[in-house]
Amino acid sequence: QQRLLPEIGPYFPVKSADDFVILPTPLRVDADARFTGKGVTICFIDSGFYPHPDLTGYRNRIKAILDIPNNRSASQVSPTGGDLEGARLWHGTMTSVVCAGDGYLSTGLYKGIASGADLVLLSVMNDEGHITTDNIVKALQWVIANHKKYGIRIVNMSFGDDAVVSYKQSEVDQLAEQLIETGIVVVAAVGNDEHGAIKPPANSPHVIAVGGIDDSNDLTDAAGLYHSAYGLTVDGLMKPELCAHAIWIAAPILPGTKEQREAAALYDLVNTTDDKLVTAVRKMSKDVNLDFAVYASNGVTFIREAVISRIQTCKYISPHYMHVDGTSFAAPIVCSLIAQMIEANPALSVQSIREVLFSTAKRLDDFPAVRQGFGLVRPRKALLKVLKRETLTKSNSSPFVKKDSIEFYMQSDCASQITLAGSFNQWAADVLLLEPGKNGLWKIEIPMLPAGRYSYKFFIDDKKWMEDVDNPYREPDGFSGFNSLLIIEHEIKN
Repeated sequence: QQRLLPEIGPYFPVKSADDFVILPTPLRVDADARFTGKGVTICFIDSGFYPHPDLTGYRNRIKAILDIPNNRSASQVSPTGGDLEGARLWHGTMTSVVCAGDGYLSTGLYKGIASGADLVLLSVMNDEGHITTDNIVKALQWVIANHKKYGIRIVNMSFGDDAVVSYKQSEVDQLAEQLIETGIVVVAAVGNDEHGAIKPPANSPHVIAVGGIDDSNDLTDAAGLYHSAYGLTVDGLMKPELCAHAIWIAAPILPGTKEQREAAALYDLVNTTDDKLVTAVRKMSKDVNLDFAVYASNGVTFIREAVISRIQTCKYISPHYMHVDGTSFAAPIVCSLIAQMIEANPALSVQSIREVLFSTAKRLDDFPAVRQGFGLVRPRKALLKVLKRETLTKSNSSPFVKKDSIEFYMQSDCASQITLAGSFNQWAADVLLLEPGKNGLWKIEIPMLPAGRYSYKFFIDDKKWMEDVDNPYREPDGFSGFNSLLIIEHEIKN
């Protein structure tokens, strides 16, 4: 009760910790409100979508909404078409609104970080309620064919294919990598089973795989890890790369559903005066799922306790919103941050976006690095790094293997000295000095190494070890961090 919360706009003065059942996402992640992803298009590939008022109310920001299995527009969908239709629309509606909703039904309170972004929504669940590899492939092929027409810069995939295979054998992974080569950032959730395998597309080398943290709906620095998947892929890649908030997330209840009607009725009861409560709860029995004893009771206190208990059980936080959990919602939070970055600098490359996100993330103390990758995203730090730098582009990613040499790159605006150390030089930290260049880009070129597997890191200002954020191959270093891996399959001769 002692923590201090800032004001959220003119309509929501925060007087105590109880004023918010669930903290708004931009507040809890410390997002910069000046940037909303305006002018940036995010494509969501998911089960299905409903054109929610948080995406269309103030301004319709949906550029296209398509049913991929049936190859048709999906703009005229109805959440009242039965349980299957509601389930199909629910997940994608939530992920897209968590990322880019403008809080229309909450007077702006529960808005996403990218509340000004435009959207392309691709449904991949078929009429039988299944998401097949074939339909995921069709959706990715559609993005490849149409990304220029709609200006798509980011693709969010809050689900995975079923196969546990090498990315070299997965058509989903190969298409995701193709999108990345065209300049589109692909973000994927790793899943919610900490003992589960990392599946396509999260297992792909350059797809940003996102795990979760649990901040207990609190603004203090104390946070734990969510039970998200992690570990080595079939190809030996360590995933996830990043973590974001994955529980206590404010998300929309699907309009027109029995859940939304129940939430509205429950909150009506909360605001009903004692003298009218008994009559009101009986009138709302068709919409509110309470025990028979509640409807038979004349006890106001008993009825109120039952109403509050039902609200908490169903995770409702208002007549139109509930709180949800899963890495399905951590991934859209990362996408919303990327949209802010691109708004601030539209010239950003995929490689530059990865470098900024990874280098500004922060690992949670006392938790294994393998479960969180580079750590928790920090939107304000990432955006500041984008705004400070004139350009974030470089011709090659690190390490860059040439005919007779290998180039390594490191981005640092503040370092006075950076060295390269690894198993190829017995980890000597003061021998291989990188040369500083423009815009904080450091570089070193070393002679070609014999065939083999090498681990390495950068050593910054004689005090901080840092892995190569460009390199997707890494392994735990035994000191709560990672070593980057360089694999020379055969010696290259002149």
